[in-house]
Amino acid sequence: MTSIQRAMLLTGAVVTMTAALVLLSTTGLPNRAAFSGLGVDENDRSIAPEVDAVAPSFTQATLQGESIQLTDLRGSPVLINFWATWCAPCRIEMPYLQMLYDEYQGDGLRILAVNMGESPEAVVRWVEENALTFDIVLDEENRISDLYQLRGQPSTYVIGPEGVISEIFFGPVDEDTLRNAIAPYLS
Repeated sequence: MTSIQRAMLLTGAVVTMTAALVLLSTTGLPNRAAFSGLGVDENDRSIAPEVDAVAPSFTQATLQGESIQLTDLRGSPVLINFWATWCAPCRIEMPYLQMLYDEYQGDGLRILAVNMGESPEAVVRWVEENALTFDIVLDEENRISDLYQLRGQPSTYVIGPEGVISEIFFGPVDEDTLRNAIAPYLS
């Protein structure tokens, strides 16, 4: 390749990159919720399982057989934790969730621990062994985990009183991190 051919190739690459940057700067990047979102709420906010979007709502039975709907919890901070009894990191973080619940339930904190696909009998045994008192939601058909496009467990979503996701933790999370994530919503 001659030096003239190399110069022409380099010039073509620079022109192509410049055109791409001009196009990108004029049209912008798409909002991630535009393609991961489930819709738009009444305030024209994206509904998606991501930070700064409204948390996708669901209605599901708790371990006690009560129906719980996420939108009914508006006005309170909510932690949604996806877990399973066989998940070792879930075993580690459950006591942190219980400590936070004990400390802040009087301030309105709600915790929904969504069990992924296990039988009620297995979950009841595990919950009793670990003395958990917050809401345990059974997701036997994995509808909620599909709705949240779950990547694995444990995964924890911090949802502010307006129903907007403020933090997402993929993998185990410690007590201080959770405490800091919910602090802005506690009186």
